[in-house]
Amino acid sequence: MKINFYDPLVWLFISGLLLAACTFLPLRIQNDNLRNFVMRWVLVPVSVVIIAYSYPVGIEVFKNIALIWKS
Repeated sequence: MKINFYDPLVWLFISGLLLAACTFLPLRIQNDNLRNFVMRWVLVPVSVVIIAYSYPVGIEVFKNIALIWKS
């Protein structure tokens, strides 16, 4: 089974999961040292994935939706 990363549902799931991690992990972690570690070594790479994957694929997904609605 091959995952199509340009599928709107896959994009929505991955983007939602990554954005939820960036939002809720710093709020849930009470230990300052652990929070600092997670923010540097987990959330920075997650943010890079958001920039490198979610934005370009989101543009393509909404472009395809606009083209479908236009016709």
